[in-house]
Amino acid sequence: MIAGSPGLRAAGLHVYDGHIRDTDLPRRAAACDAAFDQLDAVRAQLVNSGVDVPAIFAGGTPTFPIHAKRSTVQCSPGTSVFWDRGYETLLPDLDFLPAVLVLTRVISKPSARILCLDLGHKAIASEGPHPRVDLLGLPDARALGHSEEHLTIETEHAGEYPVGATFYGVPWHICPTVALHQEAVESRNGRAEEKWQVVARARMITV
Repeated sequence: MIAGSPGLRAAGLHVYDGHIRDTDLPRRAAACDAAFDQLDAVRAQLVNSGVDVPAIFAGGTPTFPIHAKRSTVQCSPGTSVFWDRGYETLLPDLDFLPAVLVLTRVISKPSARILCLDLGHKAIASEGPHPRVDLLGLPDARALGHSEEHLTIETEHAGEYPVGATFYGVPWHICPTVALHQEAVESRNGRAEEKWQVVARARMITV
């Protein structure tokens, strides 16, 4: 339909294979190659029918290193832009560094071993099990409860942090975490330089 329309031009084919997430790289590569063979067949069918396929856009974050070796593919990984603890744990072969942190504060101390932080569902992705954040400097932190506004954690170091103390955390799942915030503060050399608007917050369905 696109090829037969005078007002449209196809940019190519896009395939997303984010379901291929095996930790073992050879098994992940084999599954990725098998899936890509199917795409190649579709492309060949289109070309043989006289339909131009200018480009192929392929991949999710787990298959990024496989598709990056294909000269005919433009990669479209997402998480590798910012990275997170989830993929860092699942995909040890991808040596990326986290580029986004969340900032949270201690807002109360319910007991000698418990801290209550302002890092609720509205501030960090909460669709998965705990841990949902890796709090830097608190490797023993264990989540006790998570609500809209609050995250309560247990740590033997709770006594060292007064109300108002701040922590940086690496999200376990960065994608929905980003969309929970109106803007991101971009920093360089320890200083806040500018603010980036999070366009995903203005998502709109049009007719």
